Amino acid sequence: MEGGSDEVETNPFETTASSEPTSVFESTSVFESTSVFETNTAAAPPTITLSGSVSEFQTVNFDTIPVPEKGKMQWKQFFFGLFIPYIVAFLFIAIGVFAEEIGDPSLYSEKTLTVDENGYFIHNFQQSRDIELEWCYEEMYPRLIDIRCDFDYANSSGNTIVLERIEDPGQSSTHTVIGEYTSSNSTLWFQPTDSSIESITLSMDFYDPSKDSDFVFEVLSIGACFSPFIYIGAVIFAFVKQKHSFAYGLLSALGLWIAMIAFFIASLLMWGF
Repeated sequence: MEGGSDEVETNPFETTASSEPTSVFESTSVFESTSVFETNTAAAPPTITLSGSVSEFQTVNFDTIPVPEKGKMQWKQFFFGLFIPYIVAFLFIAIGVFAEEIGDPSLYSEKTLTVDENGYFIHNFQQSRDIELEWCYEEMYPRLIDIRCDFDYANSSGNTIVLERIEDPGQSSTHTVIGEYTSSNSTLWFQPTDSSIESITLSMDFYDPSKDSDFVFEVLSIGACFSPFIYIGAVIFAFVKQKHSFAYGLLSALGLWIAMIAFFIASLLMWGF
């Protein structure tokens, strides 16, 4: 406009310094950087990373499972199983022989007795009174005279009497008590009816109860009875424990034993008869 008007034309979008409160449309406009849509400058939380891998499920093809290789023969176990039955059998026999020789209660004796000036045959064995005389015997030819010992059932003395039996052709034999064995002093004495006899050799057997080894033989007998079951149990135990070589050795021992018996029988059939 023309004229000298004093009014100053102002820009409606220009900022005017004023002491009045600033309008919401001024510097604090919602379109500026301090708008309510301004982003938060706080630090973002750390990213969580999972470690490891997910295993894959694989189907098993039973047709392609490899067959385990057969184990090698353990020769030490095999020979141990082969010889252990024979070692056990040998120990049984050795124990039996040892018990029979060392602990045999039977004491065999053979004495030659000569007659004394009174016509008696006397011998003192100088042994314990607990040792009993089981039997004695002598058969003399051609006199047909038997001398033997027998327990005295006629009285309770506990002594063993000596009997003489004489046979006469065509007549019955006669028995006569001619002496005894006195256990209290372990002395044998007798006087035959035939005074012409000067020497007699008696075979005698004594029994010593302190050396009774029946218990040992009973244990060995029980062990022998149960040995087949122990053998079968050992074979089963070896297979269960995967000791196949040891089990094969045990079975081979049985086969070898059967082969030896068969060879022995065949030898008897071929050369023994």
